[in-house]
Amino acid sequence: MPSGTGTAASRAEVLSGAAHHFYWQGSWYEIGAEFVEALKRDITEVLHRPHKVTLPVWPKGKDEGWFNEEADRQPGYDLFDKKTVRTKTFRGGGLEICDLLGPEGQLIMVKKADSGSSGLSHLFAQARTAIEALRYDVEVREQFLARVAELRPDLRPEDILATPTVVLAIRLKYGVPITAESLFAFSQVSLLQTDVALQGMGAKVEVVPIHA
Repeated sequence: MPSGTGTAASRAEVLSGAAHHFYWQGSWYEIGAEFVEALKRDITEVLHRPHKVTLPVWPKGKDEGWFNEEADRQPGYDLFDKKTVRTKTFRGGGLEICDLLGPEGQLIMVKKADSGSSGLSHLFAQARTAIEALRYDVEVREQFLARVAELRPDLRPEDILATPTVVLAIRLKYGVPITAESLFAFSQVSLLQTDVALQGMGAKVEVVPIHA
């Protein structure tokens, strides 16, 4: 166990010799040096994938709704934030497929991660749920494509669904760059798990940093 466990903190990371420890939700976890290097290599590959999405600056003090509306003002981008799909499976609050639809039908999901990895965990879970629903729930797929047709008649269903492109648009605290070093270890593991899961459903994952 590394010194300085930080019981009052919700998360922490400590390097101790060849081992790497991280504290998450009341427990310490240990990962070896080889795993850390492999994790860094794989995360770097994901973060450096090319993308065609351009997003505006997100100033301090502005909320996610404001940012999505700013992005919507760009040519080729359409706002889907809070436009939920409601089916027998997704009742109540419904399911939000994406925050923005990109110029080539990219499913853009936006998150400001100012308070640890919880925000990113929610973002990754949203991405997996959205693609699962589009792939396997006919009601969800039909409702979403109907809304796309209203806003973007230039896009064909296959442009979006043949090989969906999921864009994880992230603004880290203070607008720091997104790197293997700036992401908390738990978020790195969760991102890679999300990438594998989405690839297994035929989707592509891109990570786009949002500047502050």
